[in-house]
Amino acid sequence: MKKPWEEFRESKGWRKVATGAWFYDGTIPKPVAIWAKPAAQSAVRYDDNDQLVESRPVPDTKDGYLYCTDTGLPEFLTMEEAKACADAQPWGPVKWN
Repeated sequence: MKKPWEEFRESKGWRKVATGAWFYDGTIPKPVAIWAKPAAQSAVRYDDNDQLVESRPVPDTKDGYLYCTDTGLPEFLTMEEAKACADAQPWGPVKWN
């Protein structure tokens, strides 16, 4: 069963492209996912009140998507960059499926 925030993301055109787990205290698995989101929805295009600023440019990407985790890390141009950043976190590395 999908979580409400997953359904919301999918309704906005986001796609879950990778899943895995990091391990709290080295033993307790915590799920993590990487999402591909349309570049037009980049966080840099929104103001401090979460309002879209049309004059801010859409980031130039190779496939029209940006990649982010559901752990609050920034957006990346590739899935590989998002995975590398997640793996480098103090709670990493992630065991990717």
